[in-house]
Amino acid sequence: MGSSDSLLRLIADSVPALIAYYEVHTLQCQFANRRYAEYNGWTPQTILGKTVREAIGEAAWAMIEPHVRQVVAGKTVQYVREQTLPDGTQRVIEVNLIPHLDDGQTQLGAFVLISDITTQWQAERAIRDSEERMRKLAEATTEGVVFHHNGVVTDVNDALQGLLGRTSTDIVGRNTLDFIPERWKPTVSEYMQSGHEDPYEAAVLDTNGVEIPVEIVGKTMPFKGGTYRLAVLRDIRARKAAQARIEFMALHDTLTQLPNRLYLMERLDSILALARRRRTAVATLFIDLDNFKLVNDSLGHHAGDALLREVACRLKLAVRDADVVARLGGDEFLIVLTDIASPDDAGLVAVNLIESVSVDVIIDGRAVSVSPSIGISVFPDDGATADELIRHADTAMYRAKNCGRSNYQFFPRAGLSHGSADLTP
Repeated sequence: MGSSDSLLRLIADSVPALIAYYEVHTLQCQFANRRYAEYNGWTPQTILGKTVREAIGEAAWAMIEPHVRQVVAGKTVQYVREQTLPDGTQRVIEVNLIPHLDDGQTQLGAFVLISDITTQWQAERAIRDSEERMRKLAEATTEGVVFHHNGVVTDVNDALQGLLGRTSTDIVGRNTLDFIPERWKPTVSEYMQSGHEDPYEAAVLDTNGVEIPVEIVGKTMPFKGGTYRLAVLRDIRARKAAQARIEFMALHDTLTQLPNRLYLMERLDSILALARRRRTAVATLFIDLDNFKLVNDSLGHHAGDALLREVACRLKLAVRDADVVARLGGDEFLIVLTDIASPDDAGLVAVNLIESVSVDVIIDGRAVSVSPSIGISVFPDDGATADELIRHADTAMYRAKNCGRSNYQFFPRAGLSHGSADLTP
């Protein structure tokens, strides 16, 4: 080894940094000072010829491979990462990867310069930890944080300002209840005064007066020689929306968004209870689509689903907002007409439904037509409960099917002569 090489080795081994040089194409180590080699469990001689992956190990390679790809592409890279040494010691290092270019700007390799910043990092972390303990992670969270003393706001974090759409100058110095809707003020006030620290739900008002549902957790803590309250506010709009969606889907048909059988039974029970008190009539219309299976078989389920969605829309448009339109399953629907004057009202609605549903539906450029067969039962004459009314309307629907389809029939009560409105020629 020449004197210049010896001097280079002496200098490289004397500096506190970790130094290495890798060839760009093979990523093999061409030089490493003693600190770099020993840091990775090698000697300056045994590390030569090792690839980056071999030199630093699989775990470290998995972490830094994207950075290596960048320097191979000619980019200067700097990053900080934690490293576990072969003896298990945890260290923090700052890494600089510098491309080596010749005079013609052709990349030959890459210099690696690593500084162990563990001591510096630990000192900075101790400061950060102290501040975070004091402020209860106020600025280390995306959740809104507010400090208040006897209800008066003393400090807020950026997340809370963003949540309310206000600056800190608009919030600090005001009473916390100024940002709480009236209906939630008793709950929030009691929570603060009692010193509770368990989470609870409430709401806050943004700068436009819009209520934002939040989950609040309060903590009592010493601060600046006094006792303060810290409150962490979590925006739960997404959670509420998800809960509402789950609740909606539990009671509605996923395809048509109409109420399902469970919702229908609950609603119909309530409608009948009200009708008993008011001594009014209620009609249930059981609807089955004629020839729907033919549409499914010939055009596929996609067309069948599209047809069901369109029929659902037409059924809703044909009745009042107070009435209920539900999908029982398959091609069966049920409509509840509330507070009708007479069975004739139900017959008129059935006529409109048949006319509306029978209009062609264009699906994938093709005209598709179905017609409904409708069975009608009327409360209280045809049944006293939801189950009875639906069962009797179902019976009447099959009667409509047997009468040629595309018509409606009333449930035949014993001893009574029911007229039926048959729309078929």
